[in-house]
Amino acid sequence: MRSTAEVIGHHIESMAAGDLNGLLSDYSDDAVVLTPNGNFSGPHEIKAFFEGFIASLPEGFVAAMELEVNVTSGEYGYMTWNAGQFTPLGTDTYHVVDGKFVMQSFAAYMPK
Repeated sequence: MRSTAEVIGHHIESMAAGDLNGLLSDYSDDAVVLTPNGNFSGPHEIKAFFEGFIASLPEGFVAAMELEVNVTSGEYGYMTWNAGQFTPLGTDTYHVVDGKFVMQSFAAYMPK
């Protein structure tokens, strides 16, 4: 079974590669993603969230992403990141059970 750090590492790699299926494989069937724009529960809603998020990103966003903080404690993980001029601060918190995310919170400051 994957550790919390391994699940988060895979998630980061999948995001960098633009691999939607890889991203989705990190979530349990009953996972929830909490965002400023609402909560997304289960595979279909989480897929829709990521499809919309990825489609909304400006060109060069993913390439500009830099991980700043990435810490884990047992089943919990926390990270902060930036995407240069596009997003000076993003943050994610995770709860991992049996090698899958059961909860993620996400927020990012994305000036227009």
